[in-house]
Amino acid sequence: MLKWIEINTKYISDNIKLIKSKTKSKVMVVVKADAYGHGAVKVSQIAEKLNIDFVGVINVEEGITLRKNKIKIPIMILAPTLPEEIPLILKYNLIPTVDKIDFIKKLSSSKKNKISINIDVDSGLKRWGVEIENLIEFVKKTLSFKNINLLSISTHIAYTPYKNMIDAKEKLERFTKVTNEIKKNNPNLIIHAANSLVFLDFPTYHLDMVRIGNLIYGIYPTDIYLKKENSPIKMGIKRPWNFFAKIISVKEVKKGESFGYANEIVATKNMKIASVQVGYADGLGMFPSENTYTITEGNRMWAIVKGKKAMFVTKPSISHTLLDVSGIDAKVGDIAQLWIRRTAARNIKKIYI
Repeated sequence: MLKWIEINTKYISDNIKLIKSKTKSKVMVVVKADAYGHGAVKVSQIAEKLNIDFVGVINVEEGITLRKNKIKIPIMILAPTLPEEIPLILKYNLIPTVDKIDFIKKLSSSKKNKISINIDVDSGLKRWGVEIENLIEFVKKTLSFKNINLLSISTHIAYTPYKNMIDAKEKLERFTKVTNEIKKNNPNLIIHAANSLVFLDFPTYHLDMVRIGNLIYGIYPTDIYLKKENSPIKMGIKRPWNFFAKIISVKEVKKGESFGYANEIVATKNMKIASVQVGYADGLGMFPSENTYTITEGNRMWAIVKGKKAMFVTKPSISHTLLDVSGIDAKVGDIAQLWIRRTAARNIKKIYI
């Protein structure tokens, strides 16, 4: 095996337990995009054992996959679905997110009693959702359908620490104020707005349920939270994901020698270069930066080989990457630990430990 991912299921379980211990609200474990690359079925099984209230997926297909793997926990689809998917929603007992009365009407035309739904509110992302000023009227129309059970109302706040804290707080305040009005006549409604970052920075807005994705998988902006009291590190959140690749070749390159495609690289010193059979097709070298996805230049990334940094010689190619192992006793078969975009690493074998 030339490359593989190790996922520590105990860390995932411990992270979920920690999150539960930090809130009095219900907890949804978000497993969209194959649980951010960690395996949606495996993470949902862990969530079920820990008596988590809901799991969240992004579409009908993800929900069906969980049901076919005997996941019994309530499954909420976090994005709107299409009318033609209604039979599948009903067959697999999924909770759709809705923002159109026409969809609710078609859902209601089913003979099934008490179909649970989640209404989503647009708080500025402009992806989908009911406008906050229209929410009360939308809820009134929804409640006119006798076999529709309005289970919950959600919103997603586009919050980035240190960038828009005031804006995020204002949106949370407005959402809470409007939904509190609705709850006066619907006390069992589940109101939820807290994703991982809101969970950390706005504890008064955990509301009735928190929706946690990134934090369960140990994903958070380390530099921002390093010195904060609510740091995930101080909480005890661990990172369950490790990616490894074996070195398949080691070459010596002399100072001044050019190499690579079109001889575009010139060695500035005598070098020892190792090759690993992993590239951007696997998600290597792709990372979010200022809300855009880029492929990094080589000198901004590195692997760890025998406990030492091995800088990328250049950016990853489609299926291999060169590492500068000068000064490292590296040989063919040695293991390099690398950082990779987890949701892109779908074709790499996962080993659960």
